[in-house]
Amino acid sequence: MTHFRNLYTVFLATTLSLSCLGPAAAQSESPAPDNSLRIATGKKGKGYSKLFADIQAVCGSKVALSEVETEGGLQNLTTLAANQADLGFAQIDTLTDMKDTDETIGAFVAVLPLNSNLLHVVARVGDYPPAPTGNSIKDIFKLSGDARPVTTLSDLKGRAVALVGSAQKLVRMLDRRNALGLTVIDVDTDEQALAKLKQGKVAAVFSTSGWPHGHLAKLNRDSGVKLLDFDLPSQAPYMVVKKNYQNIGSYNVSFLASPNLLVSRPFKAGGNNYKAVLNLQTCISKNLTTLQEGRYEPAWAEIKSLSDTFGWARFADSAKR
Repeated sequence: MTHFRNLYTVFLATTLSLSCLGPAAAQSESPAPDNSLRIATGKKGKGYSKLFADIQAVCGSKVALSEVETEGGLQNLTTLAANQADLGFAQIDTLTDMKDTDETIGAFVAVLPLNSNLLHVVARVGDYPPAPTGNSIKDIFKLSGDARPVTTLSDLKGRAVALVGSAQKLVRMLDRRNALGLTVIDVDTDEQALAKLKQGKVAAVFSTSGWPHGHLAKLNRDSGVKLLDFDLPSQAPYMVVKKNYQNIGSYNVSFLASPNLLVSRPFKAGGNNYKAVLNLQTCISKNLTTLQEGRYEPAWAEIKSLSDTFGWARFADSAKR
């Protein structure tokens, strides 16, 4: 009988202990608070997601933040328009192109200017056969004629290419303006696009990201890929910049660059969301030097003026640096 009572006592104590631990365990696994600002970013490991991580590290104690993972800038805008996020990162050219497609997007306001996104054009190392005369993707790498090196975007005329994220819209525009005759294939991720490249299904991969590109920075010289120079005409808001990717042996590469903005839905002045966005804007402004000089993304060093939103409507009460 005594043995039975002892077992019961142990059982009761264990049950009470677990019941006390339950709320604490639940609290540690709870989702982001309902009052957090939802920021649409992009794929984990790429530029926008890395910028969000920096912002959360510096300002997360001042403003509750949560990340909404998307395919990138283009989807960020439609995500905001659908009220599935409160703020989002986007290229200024994508914003400009999309504002007339949805009046909700046209009403977004710029919270902060950011770095520029670069159009990365990734090809296989080695020479390519001449471009095919037909339209069949199966003929793209038909071994006929003399092989020639592919070093610039123009060398891709008439070929099949894989497009990721915001590049899906940008490259189509470049294709039309410059009569490149590209066969474009949209893919969801950089991993899928690079797999097609290595399998010889496409001649190049186009992907937009701040420098350094999260996925490309993980590769090495044995990956068998290189970056091509952007050699087409450019006009505002675009610019051409030079960058290096030492890890894959690509130096002094020319990239087409487009500035980024952090944009917000136009919240009512004085409301909770409005105050939260203002607090976030103020926090980033006050900590910009920390972000630029600390152990954060190099993208922050590109910001020269917090008041320059490239002609886009600014968030009211914009903090001054």
